[in-house]
Amino acid sequence: MLTSLSVHQFALVDHMELEFDRGMTVITGETGAGKSILLDALGLALGNRADAGCVRHGEDKADISASFVSNAAAAAWLESRDIPAESEVILRRVVSSEGRSRGYINNRPVSAADLRELATRLIDVHSQHAHQHLLSKETPREILDAYAGLRPLAEETSGLYRAWQKHARQLKTLSENSSELLAQRQLLEYQVEELRQLAPSENELEELETEHKRLANAEHTLLSGQHALVACSGDDNSDGAASQLVYRALQELENIDDAHPLLAETRDLLTQAQIQLDEASRSLQHYLDHIDINPHRLQQVESRLSDIYSTARKHQISPAELHNYWQSQEEALAGMALSDEDLEAMAAETERLKQAYLKQAGVLSQQRSIAAQTMDSAIESHFASLALGKARFATRVTRLPDEDAAAHGLDEIVFEVQTNPGMPWGTLAKVASGGELSRISLAIQVVTAATCGVPSLIFDEVDVGIGGGTAERVGRLMRSLGEHTQIMCVTHQPQVAAQAHQHYQVSKVSGDTATHTRIRELQDKQRQEELARMLGGVEITSQTLAHAEEMLALAGNK
Repeated sequence: MLTSLSVHQFALVDHMELEFDRGMTVITGETGAGKSILLDALGLALGNRADAGCVRHGEDKADISASFVSNAAAAAWLESRDIPAESEVILRRVVSSEGRSRGYINNRPVSAADLRELATRLIDVHSQHAHQHLLSKETPREILDAYAGLRPLAEETSGLYRAWQKHARQLKTLSENSSELLAQRQLLEYQVEELRQLAPSENELEELETEHKRLANAEHTLLSGQHALVACSGDDNSDGAASQLVYRALQELENIDDAHPLLAETRDLLTQAQIQLDEASRSLQHYLDHIDINPHRLQQVESRLSDIYSTARKHQISPAELHNYWQSQEEALAGMALSDEDLEAMAAETERLKQAYLKQAGVLSQQRSIAAQTMDSAIESHFASLALGKARFATRVTRLPDEDAAAHGLDEIVFEVQTNPGMPWGTLAKVASGGELSRISLAIQVVTAATCGVPSLIFDEVDVGIGGGTAERVGRLMRSLGEHTQIMCVTHQPQVAAQAHQHYQVSKVSGDTATHTRIRELQDKQRQEELARMLGGVEITSQTLAHAEEMLALAGNK
């Protein structure tokens, strides 16, 4: 369940620390006071879209943290992502004034998508517009599958459908374009055979270019190297080589009878120079001995380079890409090498996948039909308390022909209602009025919420459009639901607010230079005054206070 919410510099809130208990919690306040701010802040922590406008004016960032008691589903999700699973789960979101946001789970940086995914295992939000969502074509199926725990089976069915359709498309393409594929394969075989004969290796181009440069410059390299060797060590006709000059310098220094340190250092440096010159001469001689003036090899290298460059131009690629291009063409040819037996095998696999899908879809359809009856009875059980009289509700599960197969199965699922005995059945959009639709939506939400397995539920003004005794029954319904699930409800109805175990009031405080939203928990007398305000409007009389006290007493809150 949600245990606390910390909000800093968000919208009109500067600092806010709230703690929540089990049971039913309501949030009330005058219109425009900012009741939605609390849910908007929580929504950010749950991974909703963030923008710079949510940061309090003049501040550099907004910071929201929501703490939850962990559960098995959340712990499994955390473990799958190598995030430490603790008894408390903290979702945090930081939004900068430039609109950039960062998300954290237990202080581990995560994406907004990760926050949203984990949040579905911790809390569920039912908005005041849920009844409009009921009218979409997909919603009845989604609600039924969630209620009956059929989502895993539906996902398996969807996977089989996608595999079947993928194979069917491949088979159709190969069958319809066999002649075109044959021409393509013949062209590809010709191109691959040419590349096989050339057989370019992965690093061959770089090696050939290096060898060509060495062979083409061999004569010049040899001549320059020999001149350098003579300069270092001399020859029979030379007496000015570097090694000879160093030797003479050492001989001359031997004639100086002085133990001065600088003179000794000079002798050491010249001795080292003579040694290095000798080593340089030997190394250079060894290099020159390996220079090969080989016109025949040069011609071979030039011919090979010419073949590589020519083939690359023919295929409109760079020479360096030739090896990888060859391998890709080999793979493409292997993929096109389908015989009649291969086509028959693919057709057989396509049919196998189709039959597997149809079998799975049949099981899913049967499970949906059974679950629909149970769900309908549960929904109808709340109609009397919602002043829906003798209205009836039915989830129609119609099995479609095999040719209408879809990823979600072979069922068309619609919600139908009979508002009065003897009246014709019809879809929600055609039969239910706006008020009836809102109350039917609330009944569906209460039933599905009780089976969804999420430990915390938020109802955001789902009681819009009802009042009086109906509102009181809605409040009792939520209080009952709060006995085993944490319920949070934003409401304008005093009859609903009176049923809560915990009550928060939102108010707006305006100063000379700034406006703040304040949220405080109400106790005893404060709750009575807030209910009186909701009942009586601007002027609170002794009668409205007495009425509020009576409502609290009847709800068991006095």
